[in-house]
Amino acid sequence: RTLPQPSSPTAASQGIRGMSIGQTMNSIPLKHVPGAVAGLLDKYHRTQQDKAVTKTSWRELTSTDLQKVIQAIDTGTATAYNVSSVNQLFSPEDPDVALSYRWSATLGDMYDGLASACSADERVWIDILFNGQNALLTPEAVLELTPRRYQNARRHVLLVTSSQDLVALLRRGWICFEIAVRMISDKPMVELIDPHRKASELYQSGGLQRDFFSGMETFKDQAKLLIQDAIRKLFTRADSYLDGGDPELNFNRGVGDFVHLTGGKMLVGDLFVRAEQGESACFQQILDLSWTLSQELEGKGKFADCLFVRERQLEALQQTHGREHMDVAASLNNIGTVYGALGENEQALAKFEESLRIKVKNLGHDHMDVAASLDNMGLVYRNLGKNKEALQKHEEALRIRVKNVGHDHMDVAASLNNIGTVYGALGENEQALAKFEESLRIKVKNVGHDHMEVAMSLGNIGKVYETQGENEQALAKYEQALAIFVKNLGHGHTLTLQTQTNIGIVRRNLGLS
Repeated sequence: RTLPQPSSPTAASQGIRGMSIGQTMNSIPLKHVPGAVAGLLDKYHRTQQDKAVTKTSWRELTSTDLQKVIQAIDTGTATAYNVSSVNQLFSPEDPDVALSYRWSATLGDMYDGLASACSADERVWIDILFNGQNALLTPEAVLELTPRRYQNARRHVLLVTSSQDLVALLRRGWICFEIAVRMISDKPMVELIDPHRKASELYQSGGLQRDFFSGMETFKDQAKLLIQDAIRKLFTRADSYLDGGDPELNFNRGVGDFVHLTGGKMLVGDLFVRAEQGESACFQQILDLSWTLSQELEGKGKFADCLFVRERQLEALQQTHGREHMDVAASLNNIGTVYGALGENEQALAKFEESLRIKVKNLGHDHMDVAASLDNMGLVYRNLGKNKEALQKHEEALRIRVKNVGHDHMDVAASLNNIGTVYGALGENEQALAKFEESLRIKVKNVGHDHMEVAMSLGNIGKVYETQGENEQALAKYEQALAIFVKNLGHGHTLTLQTQTNIGIVRRNLGLS
């Protein structure tokens, strides 16, 4: 999304005023950030004789620059700032989005990053707009102010810019504290704004495993000591993390164990182990979030990132439930699916086999979930060109399904379709045709004549006829399939176009125009 970028301050964004701590505003709609900051900068240049800041664009200001601007034009001892004539732009409500960033980031970096992740009307917390952090406020006051912002915000985002990497970002003491607060909240999720994809590479190389607690940096040594003491208190809670309550170790594990997700989203990995302390609701919340995001990745074709997330889910489930649990079997199956999409068929097969073993142990040989695993293995064997092994798996899946749901179920139709495909690959066209026709009969019985599944079966039957040189029969099936695709998908869909191509080939074979 692109949000408006004012070239000059609006009439409503002139001046600022100091406010007492009790009046501190908590957030501002993102769309008003440019005007508010431009208004501060404009007043600074209009009223100040000796200028420590020479920049004329609000986008170029760093937090340090903005701090100097605010200090110069604020005549009081304010602990928060507000544009005097646009008080209505600022809200006392908790923010929708709380931002963590390194002070060398510019306001342009912050705005662009937030604009890529937020809507224009979402209320954002950018600390320099509301307090001077460890310059105008005491560190003690900031430690008191921070938890509410980062615990209560609906989302917490961490900004990585082109000139910074994630390790440098996480060395900032105040960011460490902001993340620590979020990690023990009831919304333990941090999203990474990482347009240059630097963080995922860093994580994959193991670059996040380090001592963040001792290595944090602040402008003042006193602030560092206070932050470290506050983090120790947060992580001393016995029900939060493992390792005997060692707060420094647990904090380092938590910060260093982010899971990189789509668009840069991350979860704090060590929160998975909270389930062992009886916090099953927290564990399930995180698992549900990561599952939803992994599905988004898979849907967008980001299979490598999806695999990374699902492997972390598997580790968490194995830690929590052991290696023989049905949730572990489901997780292995999901990982196998992603390996298949990546073309790594041997890896996919290994995951499906392990999933099958667990399912058989828990459910027996004749359960529908076992049939699903057998079908998945059959698909991989087909991809490997091992059609006889594929046929064996698909036929066993068919036997189980017929036993459980009878001959006329849609799952049985799917098995028959898989078997027909293998027979086609083996050159046994009569067998393939018989399976496709039986699959078609079941589909028509269950979903009617105009369903997409029916069109797929008609296309498969047409392909067998075409392979056998029976072009008139092939043309009839392709034309029936085309009518269904057009009705359901329109003329421009890939399946419609592919069917039209098939029709063109058969018509040429028949000598038709």
